[in-house]
Amino acid sequence: MKIIIFAGPTGGHFFPALAFVECFQKRHPKARILLVTGVRGRSLVEKAKNQIETEYEFLPDFPFPRSSRLDFLIRGVPFLLKLAQAFLKTEKILTNFKPELAVGFGSYLAFPGILASVRRKIPSLIHEQNRILGRANRWLTRCAGRIALSFEPPAPLVFPRLAPTGLPLRSALVRSAAQKKRAEPPIFPSGRVRILLLGGSQGSHSLNRLWAAMLQLLSDEEKSKIAVIHITGEKDFGWVETMYLAKGIQALAFSFQERMEEVYPEADLAVTRAGASTLFELALFGLPAVVFPYPYAEGHQEENAHYFEKEGAVVRLSERSSTPVRLKEQVFELVSSVALRNRMSKNLERLARPGASERLVDLAEELLLPREACLR
Repeated sequence: MKIIIFAGPTGGHFFPALAFVECFQKRHPKARILLVTGVRGRSLVEKAKNQIETEYEFLPDFPFPRSSRLDFLIRGVPFLLKLAQAFLKTEKILTNFKPELAVGFGSYLAFPGILASVRRKIPSLIHEQNRILGRANRWLTRCAGRIALSFEPPAPLVFPRLAPTGLPLRSALVRSAAQKKRAEPPIFPSGRVRILLLGGSQGSHSLNRLWAAMLQLLSDEEKSKIAVIHITGEKDFGWVETMYLAKGIQALAFSFQERMEEVYPEADLAVTRAGASTLFELALFGLPAVVFPYPYAEGHQEENAHYFEKEGAVVRLSERSSTPVRLKEQVFELVSSVALRNRMSKNLERLARPGASERLVDLAEELLLPREACLR
């Protein structure tokens, strides 16, 4: 059995694809799986090699130009050349690998892969991580065999090929959330509210700066009430670590953290971006959060955050209009109210989908079964 997977080169697409690979290999240990991503995802692939054994190929990166005419005039010709290169390499990969199923996890990288697979009559499945479909997946819904969604679709969008599965998360996260264990001995003294600051897989410079400005407003008494676990991103790690030492705030700073299953249980609340993976991980651990949707990328994070906010699961703030004073108000409202954190935690747990990987593998098997039946 041979499966090919196309996933974008950022954590929001790549990590759900890895979770699917992990679950599929558990059921079908002899299956060959080839994961195709962009050149920009090489660093993620290097980290993933320590966790999951699979094969990898890389396509040239060719992000879609923005919808403005000016952006298309500037980037249109290079984009079309890279797109043609991606199609040619995809055709070569498909010819050599001969997959029985193609699975796409969104972003521009999935577009040539799924389209070429459909043309070759290879069964296809796409998964959308966000509340609203990205451009590539919107176009691919017309031809893909099944369309899996992380979020429940609005009623007008329900049709037979659509399947709400939730968002695949690594089994280590699911196990950790079920155990609900903290480190022993504790990493921070008791009595402090532990805040996780997380800007996505690459960190967030703007969120780091806003947080640093908020810390300037804290009194010694307020500092004594909190401890911070901060995933900074590579570029900001040095100055962020120095900042905590200078301010006398108890903190652990990491440039990147592969073992988030060990981090989430240590937190009482979070301040994060609103990527789909982050939100469903928060839901899995029932971790209340103040979220700052990334204001670009077609507004995906804004829609994700709005959905969770509507369910009473997160506090949503705008990066463009928020101030350090506003952030402090929201964070310390959660710090000071156990009842509010508990209420948000219960709302989050209602949104959790710990079996999402298994449901997505079920869909993959449904598409594979007709071919297996013919071979018998």
